Amino acid sequence: MELVYQGRYFDGRSSKPYTVNITWLNNGLLIQYTNDAGEYVEQKWNSQHIHHTQLSGGIVTLRYGEIFPYQQLEVTDGGFISRYRREYNTGFLSKISLTGVPLLFTLVVGVGLSIWLAYLFLLPVIADYGARVFPKEYEIEMGGKLYESILSEEHIDTAKTEAINGFFRQLAIKSEYPVRITVVKNDIVNAFALPGGGIVVYDGILKDMKSADQLAALLSHEYSHVELKHATRNMFRSLAGYLFISVLFSDVNGIAAVLVENAHQLRNLSYSRELETEADNNGLQILKKNHVSASGMKALFEQLKKEDNVQVNELISTHPDLDNRIKNVELFMKKNPYPLQVNDSLLYYFDELHQPLW
Repeated sequence: MELVYQGRYFDGRSSKPYTVNITWLNNGLLIQYTNDAGEYVEQKWNSQHIHHTQLSGGIVTLRYGEIFPYQQLEVTDGGFISRYRREYNTGFLSKISLTGVPLLFTLVVGVGLSIWLAYLFLLPVIADYGARVFPKEYEIEMGGKLYESILSEEHIDTAKTEAINGFFRQLAIKSEYPVRITVVKNDIVNAFALPGGGIVVYDGILKDMKSADQLAALLSHEYSHVELKHATRNMFRSLAGYLFISVLFSDVNGIAAVLVENAHQLRNLSYSRELETEADNNGLQILKKNHVSASGMKALFEQLKKEDNVQVNELISTHPDLDNRIKNVELFMKKNPYPLQVNDSLLYYFDELHQPLW
C-alpha cells in the first residue's frame, strides 16, 4: 500500500492554503483534500507538468501548471522529503523542469562576471577620474597628513633636508604644489613622491651619487610624479575598491580618510610602465630648461643597476627596466641637443649633502 503524506496546497486562485494528503504515483502525485464547501477534491499532477522544485532546509516546494497562476505544494513531512531525496535522480522528479535553478545560476554567474569585469576595467577608470578631479587643495591637505604619518616613523636628517631643499630651489621650478623634500637616515636605496608635493629621499641613494646632475635628475623625476598626479592616481587605483563609493558620492573627506589610513602603501606602490616613462620624460624636460646635462639621469640609472645587495624600491627601478630607461635617455639626448651651464648653487648644495654632517 502506498504511503500517504501531508502538505499544504495552494490552488492558484486564492492565497488560502489547504491541508492535503499526498500519494506518490508512477507518473506524478495524487493530492486529496476537502475544499471550503465541504467537497472532496482530488488533483492529479502529471510529472511532465511539474516545472519547478525547491528543497530548502526542511521543506520541499513544488509548482504545477504551464500558465500563471501556478498551483503550489509545500511539504515538510520528513518521510516525503526522504523519498524526494532518494528518487530525485531516478523517479518522476528527474523529469521535472528545474527552470528556477538554471535561471538562478545564470543570474549568479552574470552578476559575478559583471562585478569582475567592473573591477578589472571600470574601477581603474573611475579611480583615474577621481584622482584627476580631486581638488588640488584637498590633495595638498591629504598629502600633508600622509607626509606626517610616514615621517613620524623615520629618522630625519635635518641638515641634509635643508641642503636638498636648497638644491631643489635652484632648479627654479614653478609649481602649484608646496614642494617639501625630506632626507631620511637609512641605507635603503629609495625615493618616492607623495600626493600634494611631498618627496622622501633615503640617504642610501645619495651616498653613491657622483654628480649634481644625478641629484637633479632624481628630484626632477620625483617632482614629475607630483606634478602629473601619479602618486594620487596610483593610490586611487590601488584602493579603488574602497574608494568607489566615495568617488560616486563625491565624498572628498571619505577619500582622504581612506588614503591617510593606507599611507604605508606609498612605500610599496609601483608605477606602470607608462607613468614611469612619463615621469622620466618630464624630468628630462626640467633638466633641459635648467641646462643640466641629461647624462645625470643616465648615470642615476647606471648607479641603480650596480645595487645588488641593497633594497632598490620598484618605484624608481623596475617600471620599465633600467636598460630601457637608459636607452630612452640616450634617445632624448640625441634628439634634444642643448647648451649646458655650470650652476654653482647646485654644486654648492650638492657638496653640502656629501659633507660629514653627523
